[in-house]
Amino acid sequence: MDTPDYSKHSAGQLRQILGRIDADRFPARVAEIEARLAAFAVAVPDAAAPQPTLIAPIWRRLLAFIIDLFLLGLLGMALGALLHAQFAAMGPWGRLVGFVITLLYFGLTQSHLRGGQSAGMHLLGLRVVTRSGEPLGIPAAFVRAAIFCLGYFMNGAVIDLGPEHEWLGKAVFILIGVLIFSTYYLLLFNRKTRQSLHDLAVGAHVLHAGPGKLELSIERIWRGHAAVVGVFAIIIAVASIVMPKQFPPVDGLVAVGALQQTIGKLPGVGRTSVQHQSLKADGKTVHRLLISTVVEAGMPQPQVLAQRIALAALDNYPDAGELDLVIVSLLSGYDIGIASSMQMTNFAHAPAQWRSGAIKAQELKLP
Repeated sequence: MDTPDYSKHSAGQLRQILGRIDADRFPARVAEIEARLAAFAVAVPDAAAPQPTLIAPIWRRLLAFIIDLFLLGLLGMALGALLHAQFAAMGPWGRLVGFVITLLYFGLTQSHLRGGQSAGMHLLGLRVVTRSGEPLGIPAAFVRAAIFCLGYFMNGAVIDLGPEHEWLGKAVFILIGVLIFSTYYLLLFNRKTRQSLHDLAVGAHVLHAGPGKLELSIERIWRGHAAVVGVFAIIIAVASIVMPKQFPPVDGLVAVGALQQTIGKLPGVGRTSVQHQSLKADGKTVHRLLISTVVEAGMPQPQVLAQRIALAALDNYPDAGELDLVIVSLLSGYDIGIASSMQMTNFAHAPAQWRSGAIKAQELKLP
């Protein structure tokens, strides 16, 4: 009798055949069926075994972050509607509120409390885990969130510690620059593990995987990335120290900077910026001075403060005699990083009008 071909049978069919076959008469067939069942057991993974993982691609991490940022923005706007005056009174320190809220959000949701998933990561099927495949503890999750949030909220912040602490201001500038550069550089070019600076600091990995324990088979990060970040840190440090000495500011910039400090000392005036622009219009050059300053919300007579600012500019600016237009923009509102609400009142008049007091607020459209 020919030996049956068991190669096309399923595991269930083989078990049925094994239950009916006479082991004493056909020991070879029983041995073959048992061997094939053993092979099936090896080929089919155990449901409780660690799951294979995939490193999260950049686009998924970015989309998850955008979703999280959108949710934080909604929360920020709701708080701004309730605490507008309090946030406005904080001025640039309002961004500290957004920093704390964001730190709490990511620190709690991306820890073991939420399985390593913020809302955006949950929707995109991503998880933050340790090398062992477990979610981060709360302290590690907060450290990871703080490193990333620091670069995000300090980006574009004005750091002015005065001339006596110039070295400290430069150190902070270098630190923030290196932090921002390394975070995005590693995310883009560390293709082996896709770990950025905040991930490496706590040994975290962002993976695209299902629930349960994860089995990581991830390569080590290329050491050349550390060299690139180090070279960038040296370049930005040397540039911040050497460049101002090699290329001292021209007289015009010195005058604008001095005027900016003078206006900033006026009562009721906050953070201020000053620009001197020269534009060609109808065959002649028009010189205008743009002054933008942050003031308290709900000021009863904004035109009085605007005139005081303009007169201070005309009395203290060396090139005031050639100005055709002085523009003063008063900004009020709040910026907490995750949400902002700013109102602007503009006054644009010739020097003679400023001195006469014939001024009024107006809509401003600049080319």
